[in-house]
Amino acid sequence: MKLVPMRFKGVSWRHNPRQISFECDKTVTELKAPFASSVVQDMGRKNMLIRGEGELFGDDCIEQFEQLLNLFRQGGEGLLSFAKMTPIYAVFESLKIIGTPRPDSLTYSFVFREVMHKKKTEKLSGCSAKKGESLWDIAYKYSESIDRLLSLNPWVKRPDCPLEGRYIRLC
Repeated sequence: MKLVPMRFKGVSWRHNPRQISFECDKTVTELKAPFASSVVQDMGRKNMLIRGEGELFGDDCIEQFEQLLNLFRQGGEGLLSFAKMTPIYAVFESLKIIGTPRPDSLTYSFVFREVMHKKKTEKLSGCSAKKGESLWDIAYKYSESIDRLLSLNPWVKRPDCPLEGRYIRLC
C-alpha cells in the first residue's frame, strides 16, 4: 500500500518523512489551600507541535529543499495533512538541513505548530470544492473523517488531489 504524501498548503512532499512526532500537551495547574488537599485543574490543551526528519532523494534534492524553503518563507497558516490522519491547520515553524548534503540526497528536519480554529459544526449534505481544495481540506473544514468522505465519494481516487468545482457528498 502506497501512503499519500505529506502535504502543506497544496505542496506535497515527494518522499514522506522517515520520522515524525506529534507533541500534545495541556496546561494543568495545581491549586493548594492551607490545611487542605490540593485541586488539579485542566486549563486546556496547547497547540500541538509536529516534528519530523526525512531525506530528499534524486539529482534534484536541492531543488526539492528549495521548494520547502520557499513554502517556509511564505509564512502564514495552511492545511497540513498526513496519510490516515485528520488534517490540521498549522504554521511552518522550522526547517533545517542536517549534516552535509550529498549530490543525490539531503537530510532535513522540520517543525510545524498547530493553529487551533473552531471547526464548522453545521451539517450539510454536500459542498462544492473551492480552488485548490482537496478531500483533506474538506474533511477538516466539516469535521469529517477522510475514510468516511472517501466511502461517500468513491469516484475520488486520491484525497490529496485538487477537486475544484466538484460536488462532494458529506453525508
